[in-house]
Amino acid sequence: MTTHLPDGSTGLGVEEARRRLPELLSRAANGERIVICRHQQPQAALVPLGDQPAIDPVRRQQRIQAITGLQGSGRHCWNRDSPRPARPAPPPPPFVQTVQRNRAFEPRLLSHGSRVAFDGSALVAFLCDAKGTGKYLGPMLQGIGQGYWLGVVSTVSLMRVLEGPLACGDEALAQRYANAFADGRHWQLVNPDTAITAAAVRLRRQEPQLDEISAIELATAIHSHASVLITDHPALAQTGQHPVLSALRI
Repeated sequence: MTTHLPDGSTGLGVEEARRRLPELLSRAANGERIVICRHQQPQAALVPLGDQPAIDPVRRQQRIQAITGLQGSGRHCWNRDSPRPARPAPPPPPFVQTVQRNRAFEPRLLSHGSRVAFDGSALVAFLCDAKGTGKYLGPMLQGIGQGYWLGVVSTVSLMRVLEGPLACGDEALAQRYANAFADGRHWQLVNPDTAITAAAVRLRRQEPQLDEISAIELATAIHSHASVLITDHPALAQTGQHPVLSALRI
C-alpha cells in the first residue's frame, strides 16, 4: 500500500516495493525520496546518489497536473461534436487494440519506461474534452506526468495542437501547450527527418487510406520505438503496421 508520509515522502510496503523496484529506482534517480515501510513503520529509504536534492512533492504534483490539467482546456478552440469520417468496414488486425465501451485499456500493461506515442487527433480530442476520451487518455497522460512512461509526439502533431488556440487568438493557451510538450523529462518531441519522411512514403504505398499527416505520425511512432500509438483517426485505428490504441469515440 502506498502512503504519503508527513515529510512529503512516498512510503511503500516491502512487497509492493519489491514488485515495483525498477520504477522506484528510476524515480529515486530523478531526485525523489522513496521510504520503505514494514507494518506501516518507516524502515529504509531509496534516495538519489550524490548531492541531487529530493524532488519537492508539491513540484512533482504540479508537473503531473501540468499535463492532466489540460483536459478540456481547448473546448473553445475545436468543435468536439463535429462530424468525423465513418470508420472503414474491414475489422482491425488482431494486434490492433481498440477501445471498447465497457472494457477500458489497462495502461499498466505497458512496462515502466515504455514510449507512448500520441498523434495530433488524440491530443486534440483530449484537449477539447471529446466524449469518452478523458476516461481512456487521462490515465495515459497521468502516467507520463509521473515519469512512468515517456510520451512521444511529432512536431506535426504539436502543430495541430497549437493551431486551435492560435486560430482563436488565445496566445496564452498556445504557450501553455507548448510548454507542456517541451518538457524533455516527460515528452520526446520528434522532427520528421529524411528517414521518417521516407518511411511515411512507404507506409502510404502499403496503406493508401493514410493521408500524409497520418503516415508521418505513424512513421514517427515506429522510428521512435514507441510501444503503442494512441490515435483518434479512423484510418490509423485500422493500420496493420504498428500496435495502436484507438481513442475513437463510440
